[in-house]
Order: sequence, then C-alpha cells, then structure tokens
Amino acid sequence: MTDTATLTYLHAALKEVQDTVRSYDAKAQICGIGYIFAIGIVTAIGELNPDQPPFTPTVVAVSWLVVMVPIMMFGAVLYPTRAVAPRLGEQPDNVARTFYRDRERFQGVDGYIEKLDGADLSRELAYEILKSSGLRNLKRQRFLRALYAAAASFAFICAAQMLRAAGVTLLH
Repeated sequence: MTDTATLTYLHAALKEVQDTVRSYDAKAQICGIGYIFAIGIVTAIGELNPDQPPFTPTVVAVSWLVVMVPIMMFGAVLYPTRAVAPRLGEQPDNVARTFYRDRERFQGVDGYIEKLDGADLSRELAYEILKSSGLRNLKRQRFLRALYAAAASFAFICAAQMLRAAGVTLLH
C-alpha cells in the first residue's frame, strides 16, 4: 500500500504536467491569433509600395507557404490529445489504466470500481504522469517549431519588403 504523502506527491506531479499541457494549447492559440494580426499589419505595410509584384502562381504559392504554414503549425499544437499521446517504451501489465479510462475497457460502473479496487494507485498515477509527460513534450516541440516558423516567416517577409523597397524584383 502506498502512503498518503507519496500519493499526494504523485497527484501534484500529474496536475503540474496536465497544467503545462493545457498551457501549450493556450499559448498556441494566443500566438496563432497574434501572428494572424501581425501578418495583417505586415501586409498593410507591404501595400504602401507602389510597385506591387505581378499576381502569378509563384507569388500565390510562396505567399501561402510563408504565411499559412506557421498558422497550421500553431494549430498542430492543439491537435495531440491524451488519447494520442506518445506510447511509453514499456507497457506494464500491472497498470489497470483507471485514471484515463476508455469506456470499452470496463464493463460499466461496477467493472470500473472492481478494477480501481485492485489497482496500485501509485503505479496508476506514475503511468499517467509518464504518458502525459510525453504529450507535454510533443506539444512543446510543436509549439517551438511554430514559433520558429513564424519568426522565419516574418524575417522572409521583411527581407522581401526591404528588397522591393530598394527596387529589387523578387518574383515574376
């Protein structure tokens, strides 16, 4: 039997991991919306140049690539959920996985209570911490990639506008 202090610690650790996972969702939403607004400002600045590039398929493709990819990447941070969290290297046999349960795994309330009564709560919480930590790491990686993509997008657009302001034609 696991002591109360251990269970309290494990529960606090799990809550911290879950809060961090949720924070990446919030950060991605905020940064994605901020990026979209900033692109609007950058576009308005670009329209001040009287020499607009011709509207060609190449211009459209590059514009979509440079502008839309970071938006999709911020959206990709939101997609992974607990159900698709990375698998653990080992699948322990003695973990009933009662914390995050699939309805199909248990036969109603009685089946769930039966599994819960026979479960080692410290192992259940530890499994969930490790599983959720994988999700947290996945979201962190995707969030950072989206930030880098947004920064690269802004750098590309800035360079393109500077070159256009200097009279250099980029795309025909």
